[in-house]
Amino acid sequence: MTEERTRAPWGVRTLTPDLFEAGDRTTAPAPSFEAKAAIWRDYSAGLISMAEATRRSAAIGAPETHAGKRKVQSYGSPRPRHSRPAPNASRQYSGTMATTAARDDRLTPNAKALLQVVRARCGKGRETSTCKSTLASIMSRSTRTIRRYLVDLVRWGYLEIETRRTARGLHTGLVIRITEKTLPFFAEARGLAQWLAETDTFKPFAPASPPDHRVTLVTPINDSRKSSLTRLKDSALRITVGRAWGPT
Repeated sequence: MTEERTRAPWGVRTLTPDLFEAGDRTTAPAPSFEAKAAIWRDYSAGLISMAEATRRSAAIGAPETHAGKRKVQSYGSPRPRHSRPAPNASRQYSGTMATTAARDDRLTPNAKALLQVVRARCGKGRETSTCKSTLASIMSRSTRTIRRYLVDLVRWGYLEIETRRTARGLHTGLVIRITEKTLPFFAEARGLAQWLAETDTFKPFAPASPPDHRVTLVTPINDSRKSSLTRLKDSALRITVGRAWGPT
């Protein structure tokens, strides 16, 4: 083995081996290297194809599989938001609301989440008194961001906002109202009536048989089903509207 002289930082000459000369190997190759080498030896011998050798070589060191059917899903490196604390437990829940806002591409996801929070604050009513700082604390956003969300929700007709003032005219917060566009269809009398009209159960004047020139149709005056179905429809209206807007 050839050697060459090098100068140490403190001026003492030392002997170092030639890095390019083959020497004795003191460490054994990794098991994965041996396994991959065996695969490519089989390919060189013509026992397997190039595609099969590539597949077997890539499978070495890959994540383990469950029952040989599915690989363990990798979610990549953690994002900065993954280190944020989890929200506090809450018993607040949102009431019934339409999915129109959830399907509105003009709104951002956080604006839709804010609308759900406002709906939960309204409870069984239609309005709530709050302020931008309170909503910012709930949503973990700044007041300027909350203002942008509210502006979008008002622009597209999901909320109505008024400034809350004292007797002296001081601004103390906001009064937020949810519109019919946010509420479910049965919360409005017109939408409920339209739905009941489209339901076969609530059609007291529908003919029992197909129209025919030899059959006299039942009129609303002498229809024997009129009273019972009318009472049923009125009770459904009372129950539905009572559940939506009944007292707390």
